Amino acid sequence: MFGLFNESDLKRFGFFAGLVLGAAVITTLIYWGIFGFSKWNRQVQTASDLMLSAAVSPVVQLVQPPCLPGTQAAGQYVCSQHGAVGLPNWSAAGAPLCPICGQPMTFRQAGGNRNLTLAA
Repeated sequence: MFGLFNESDLKRFGFFAGLVLGAAVITTLIYWGIFGFSKWNRQVQTASDLMLSAAVSPVVQLVQPPCLPGTQAAGQYVCSQHGAVGLPNWSAAGAPLCPICGQPMTFRQAGGNRNLTLAA
């Protein structure tokens, strides 16, 4: 079909992809049956918020996280009351605010001030 794979290889790949997809669907349905859809939905949202919490801040931000020359700031914004809840809301002055309670958030650097360019 594509010149690189014969028909047998494409059938095997399709069978494998179908098995992986089917296993994911069946596992999710079993989890929903045991714990309920609302708990699954909350956990997926929490995981998404944690993944996005250290994402690049908006361009309009005026307050930058602490960073030494030659280093990059890696970490996440944390609310003193709720912990890491995802990306902060930004005030007009550029201060990061908790999306849940509106309190100012702090930036916690991961592992101190390391020069990340050495790792590259």
